[in-house]
Amino acid sequence: MSLGRWATRLGVTLAAAGATLPLRHPFPAITDFPEHAATIATVHDVLFAGPLADWYRLDFVHTQYWLMAVLGALLSPLAGGAVPALTLLLVASVVGTVVALMRLLHVLELDERLALVAVALVWTRPMTLGFVPFLLATPLVLLALAEVGHPTRTRGWLVATLGLGTFFLNLASVVWLGLGALALGLSLEASTGPWRALPRRLLPRLWGVGVLAFPLLGWALFSDVTNVDASRFTVSMRGQWWSPLRLLREAPGWLLDRWHLEQDRWWLWGLALACVVLALPMGEKESSSGRRPALALAAATLTLCLALPFERGWLWGLSARFLPVAAMLLAVALPSRRGLVRTVGLALVAVVSAGVTWLADDRFGAAQPELQGAELLRGLPSSARVLQLSFDENSAVTLDAATPHLVAYHRAWNGGANEPSFVDLPQSVVRYRDGKAPYLRPWPWEFEPNGYDNEKEGPHSDFVLVRGEGASFPPAEGTPGPRWRLFRERAGWRLFERRHDG
Repeated sequence: MSLGRWATRLGVTLAAAGATLPLRHPFPAITDFPEHAATIATVHDVLFAGPLADWYRLDFVHTQYWLMAVLGALLSPLAGGAVPALTLLLVASVVGTVVALMRLLHVLELDERLALVAVALVWTRPMTLGFVPFLLATPLVLLALAEVGHPTRTRGWLVATLGLGTFFLNLASVVWLGLGALALGLSLEASTGPWRALPRRLLPRLWGVGVLAFPLLGWALFSDVTNVDASRFTVSMRGQWWSPLRLLREAPGWLLDRWHLEQDRWWLWGLALACVVLALPMGEKESSSGRRPALALAAATLTLCLALPFERGWLWGLSARFLPVAAMLLAVALPSRRGLVRTVGLALVAVVSAGVTWLADDRFGAAQPELQGAELLRGLPSSARVLQLSFDENSAVTLDAATPHLVAYHRAWNGGANEPSFVDLPQSVVRYRDGKAPYLRPWPWEFEPNGYDNEKEGPHSDFVLVRGEGASFPPAEGTPGPRWRLFRERAGWRLFERRHDG
């Protein structure tokens, strides 16, 4: 391998690592970050007999959604806790995605420098919402697709292994892997022989993906997602699809339009301009035949954005989460000419990447005052359960609420239980131990704080973390149930303690 290629790979990898700079802030402005950290802490404690083992148990039989939590739990002692472990997983997802994309470009004999586009698309909505298992699955899918593009018998087993890892991270990504592998295989084999022999030619490329049929069958038979306990989770499972027009209208918000500022849209337009420059038919024509399969893979990924429902029951954002990877794959598939124009286009992508990272870091810093309510939770006893009531989820910084799961830091830091939590969801690997589950209103109760019932819910909590003003809490004098006193207060957040007198 030439020195220039090594330098390219090192430079792009370092750019990917630099894009994770916003994660340096004490409280990342990522919606689901605290709850994922709490899940990691719980799995660690149950596996290694920590304090959370008194509250929770693990169930690996009725869900496949556990690999992120187990990886984090194993990493946690080395990283210094669940929060830094989750941060390292996010860094690994970003760097891994860029490295995997370079591998795919190498297999397709395309310019590996184009992987810079993935650096520019780090701070999209899947990241700011905190779809961590999906983000971790992305490099596995890209690596598996690279091996589909360059098949041997042993590589088939590698595809199967990567696919199995994807299965235990995120099921929607398994669908992406299957459809992407089919599109890639067809585009590579369609012109290499007679059509009647096409299935035989596809088999070496696709059998590794086909192995996933067995775990998928087990999931369909035993998963709590396909066999929902309606007594505790009454919700319609009818899917809701987006039209192409709505997908186009919502696309900026799933890409780089993430903040209450105009700059993020400027960077989005800058990235679009860079992609147009890269696609200009100017310069030396590229000799690689990999552009057609790359376009097929991009088209298959974009198809998922319409073929999958956006929402089904409590599962949300199923289709639109693929918009950033579809945009990334389309951007690396379109360029067909080498030369000065491509260099200019890549320089524009590098500028956009630096600008997007700087803006995200600035916005994370601006969001810290909104997130400092977490400090009220420090030092609470592990025997306490804390309930969060969010009467105000608005943010002056982020377009999505960054605070709904802030109470989960109690579980990650103190080893105590919290609500709301992902434990309530059917796909959770974490379950309450017998007798430990609190009274919960029907889902989606966490978004209905004014429905709080002090008589039924109050006795199950020792503290209540409140943001904003609501009619239901603190309860009016004479309301049945426990009484509460203000325990701590900070930056628009209040922590109430249940009184035990009288």
